[in-house]
Amino acid sequence: MGEMREQARDYLEGERRDVARYNVDGIIRDAWINGNGSEETWKAAVEKNRYPFLVGDRVRVVVEIDGFQEHLYGILHSFRTASNGIYRRRILNPHSAYVELVDGPSGALRPLSEITPELDDFEITTEHSEVHRDGPRHNYGIFHCVSGIHAGYPPPAHALVTHKRSGIKRRFCNDCNDADQRARLGHEMWRDRQLSRDTILSLTEHPEVITASVGDDEADKIRAWADVVPYLVPEKAAELYTEWKESQSATVAA
Repeated sequence: MGEMREQARDYLEGERRDVARYNVDGIIRDAWINGNGSEETWKAAVEKNRYPFLVGDRVRVVVEIDGFQEHLYGILHSFRTASNGIYRRRILNPHSAYVELVDGPSGALRPLSEITPELDDFEITTEHSEVHRDGPRHNYGIFHCVSGIHAGYPPPAHALVTHKRSGIKRRFCNDCNDADQRARLGHEMWRDRQLSRDTILSLTEHPEVITASVGDDEADKIRAWADVVPYLVPEKAAELYTEWKESQSATVAA
């Protein structure tokens, strides 16, 4: 069995897989002992015996705060049974997991189906031409890392990271393009909502306010806010605002 484990690990490493994320004995059983050892059987065994999450993984969960469904990030602390006990050994399909959140409430207990790897929430572009598109002329077109943790002069950015849900973008160097910085980026939507809660509630109740005539002080302020944080505009108000902008453009064109 020892030789088979070593062979299975070599195969996994050859496929550039993290061996720690797989039940090696399960793969051996399904692919070679009970299976026919074919490439197709191997692939199926590898997929079946992959641990979807491990303790220490950075993940995202949905938490209700002040009536809003917020996407918050944290560290997977432990796997729990149906009675909220902690498993004594690693299993492939635990009942749920407890996540220690970076910010907000102290933690969240969720079934695995409601836990998302944090990387799934972000689009990461490393192509130089895209990262530095329209870069500042005073710096030879090069953007700097905006993590805010560098003392003195920050290094050039190597990645353009986009939070898919909000569309918020940030440029980081390779060292700062990590789970901590991405969590801070992902939490900006939550922070912005906290500051805009009254406006959001008002627009939810009276979405038509956003289409009042130009010069209406309240409407002008709301439209300026909506242009800065479009990801926070309630759905109906967003639809009305899109129509309003189209009508304004048509009027100008005419």
